[in-house]
Amino acid sequence: MATVLRSHEAAHRGRPRGNKPAVGQQEEHREDREMDASERRQAILDRLQEADTPLAAAWLGEQLGASRQIVVGDVALLRAAGHAIRATNRGYVLARPTSRPRRVFHVQHGRDQVAAELAAIIDAGGTALDTIIEHRLYGQITVDLLIHNHTELDLFLERMTESSTLSELTNGWHAHTVEADSEAQLNTIESRLSELGILR
Repeated sequence: MATVLRSHEAAHRGRPRGNKPAVGQQEEHREDREMDASERRQAILDRLQEADTPLAAAWLGEQLGASRQIVVGDVALLRAAGHAIRATNRGYVLARPTSRPRRVFHVQHGRDQVAAELAAIIDAGGTALDTIIEHRLYGQITVDLLIHNHTELDLFLERMTESSTLSELTNGWHAHTVEADSEAQLNTIESRLSELGILR
C-alpha cells in the first residue's frame, strides 16, 4: 500500500499544476504586453501629430481601447522620453517647433482680473502658453494654458468658477510665457498689461 501511495505522489509531482505557462512562455507574454504598450504610445503620438486641437485622455482611451488612467501613464512616459507634449485643461497637445518670438510677463492680480489679463494678451495677437508660479515649498510650478482665442478663454473662465487659480497660492504673483507673431505684438501686450496695473 505504501508503495502505491509513493508512486501516486511521484506521478502527481510530475504533472504541471493548473495552466501555468512555462518560463519561456511567460517571457513571451511579457514581451507581447510590452509590444502592445509600445504600439499604444506610438498611436497616441500619431494622433497628437495629426490633431489641430487638444485631445482628452478619455477620448484617446476610447480610441485605443484603454482606460483614461493608462493613457495618462503613457503620456507621462512619453514626456519623460523627451516628447514635447503639453497637458492643458482641454487635453493633450504636441508642441511643434516654432520661430515665433516669446516673452515672459510677470504680473500680480486677483481672480477678478484674470479675464482682462488674458483678453489683453489674445486681443493683441498673443497666445498665453502657460502660468508659472514660484512656490515657497515646491519651487517653480508651470502649468500649460495654450489659450489662443476667446473661445478657449471662455472655456477656461467657465472651469475657473469650479476651482481656485494657481496664483492664489502666491498672493496673485505669477508669470505667463506669451508667444506672438512679432516683437511688436509682444510690446503691445506689455503695454496693455501695464495699463491694467498688473505688470510687475
